[in-house]
Amino acid sequence: MAASNLPGFLKKKKLLADPNLSAAECRKYGGLFLEAGWVADALDFFLKGNVPEGLEQLQALALDTGDAFLLERLLQAQGREAPDLWEQVAVRATALEKYTLAQWAAQRAGKDVLAKAANGGLGKNSPTGDDHADFA
Repeated sequence: MAASNLPGFLKKKKLLADPNLSAAECRKYGGLFLEAGWVADALDFFLKGNVPEGLEQLQALALDTGDAFLLERLLQAQGREAPDLWEQVAVRATALEKYTLAQWAAQRAGKDVLAKAANGGLGKNSPTGDDHADFA
């Protein structure tokens, strides 16, 4: 779906602030935003409407793409701790050479070995060739 068919910023803000917005409407708007690739906006609607299938889709997307930021928002919003999911994201992010995300996810998973492996990987692939991955 073209981005022009999506609600603009002000309408989206109004929709999300509407206490009477139904779960069905949240599902619809979340789906439209997800289809357009606007993951953060989709997440806002899925969370507001408590749309389990939408949240599951986003979790699967986070795991598939190694997106630690998306997983962080999902888990925080749901008040969940999920070391196993963090570990999966760390492994996937490492495979995709997203070493900073891999390190961050591995630390949250409590896996020092993964964090060190991701940290070492960043140095080998950084644009400068320097190993400056000790940001934590």
